[in-house]
Amino acid sequence: MKLISLFGLSMLLALVSARARGQDQRDIEAQIREAETSRFRALTAADLPALEQALSDGLVYTHASGWRQSKAEFLASVRSGELVYRTFTSDNLKMQVYGDTVLVTGHAAGKVRAKGRELDVSLLYLEAYEKKGGRWQLAAWQSTRVP
Repeated sequence: MKLISLFGLSMLLALVSARARGQDQRDIEAQIREAETSRFRALTAADLPALEQALSDGLVYTHASGWRQSKAEFLASVRSGELVYRTFTSDNLKMQVYGDTVLVTGHAAGKVRAKGRELDVSLLYLEAYEKKGGRWQLAAWQSTRVP
């Protein structure tokens, strides 16, 4: 009887733990969606203080053209007007949570001025978020143009 009780208790604990992990994942995914929405809003507003907070110090930002920038270089491009994000939205997000790292794939569309050229872009992207100091920051961005 004790063996059956222990087995039942262990099954109940496993079920509760699995549900908690599922809820944790949904919470993290909601936080990432909010971080991404806030970051895109900051991009289109050229809100440098908000971008400073949203981007990891080790950011590697690779544009669809192959242009690669660090956080400092990316912020300098936005500050100078070399990069102007007029509109930028995303959809079709898929996330994989690995503790304090989340990989996101999605589709983005926007109107951007880059190095003096007006672009209407449709992109597939992969990004990595890392949790630092209690908040999610973008650590890497890699995009590919959709023909």
